[in-house]
Amino acid sequence: MKAPNGLIYYRQGDGPHTLLLHPSLGLGRFLFHRLTPLLSPSFSVITWDPRGIGDHRDVVPSLEGWIADVHTLIDLVDGPVHLLGVSLGTWVMGRVATQALDRVATLVLIGTTLGFIEGASEVQARRQQLQEIGMEEFGRQYAASTILPDTVSEVRDNLAMELAVVTPDAYLDSMQAIYTVENAEAFSKIECPTLVLVGGEDRRTTPADADRVAETIAHSEVRVIPRAGHLAVLDQPQRIADLVTQFCQSNGTAPLL
Repeated sequence: MKAPNGLIYYRQGDGPHTLLLHPSLGLGRFLFHRLTPLLSPSFSVITWDPRGIGDHRDVVPSLEGWIADVHTLIDLVDGPVHLLGVSLGTWVMGRVATQALDRVATLVLIGTTLGFIEGASEVQARRQQLQEIGMEEFGRQYAASTILPDTVSEVRDNLAMELAVVTPDAYLDSMQAIYTVENAEAFSKIECPTLVLVGGEDRRTTPADADRVAETIAHSEVRVIPRAGHLAVLDQPQRIADLVTQFCQSNGTAPLL
């Protein structure tokens, strides 16, 4: 489907409430391929490739652009929406939740943090790494270190392939857009009920980071996902689906799976 501004998006399920899913750094809607089928019985699930990735690989990525695209999608549906973001997506969805107060029912942040102290240095280090090994090898290394050993091996392989086709410039522009931006001020303005999820074995945005985020957001709670890393939606999709749906149900907006 195509929005009036040309944004290509995908809708799955016919639930009474709409759930928008924003993916992580360097990834598109692939990130949710295990989660979407589990959520679609209860929600109308909308996914898309963010600027710089997949369908929108030719569009320069930026935090402001990603936020604008979510607002575009919100305007296409009736009633309050649920927002879910993973890693980079938490920068986006957290800000949208403060800008569309009357349109956002709940917010789910997975693998989030208030920011990176040495963000600029990390971007520069990644730039050098990509110059030395390229995106294909980086994708393999990232997948091997991110997906847990007991997760289906095809998930690891497919994650590596998804990253391999991203251009270094798009990846680094996306990384720059979040690694040098703090979330504390934006997150402190969130008013909707918020669920903060974190993989118990996440070493990039740790359970301690999740606790700090929850301390910043007034109406929030933290749940740790056992046997899950930074991309918990790939390691433990059923557990994520259960928690998301139960959270929405507890706020009076969706049935249990």
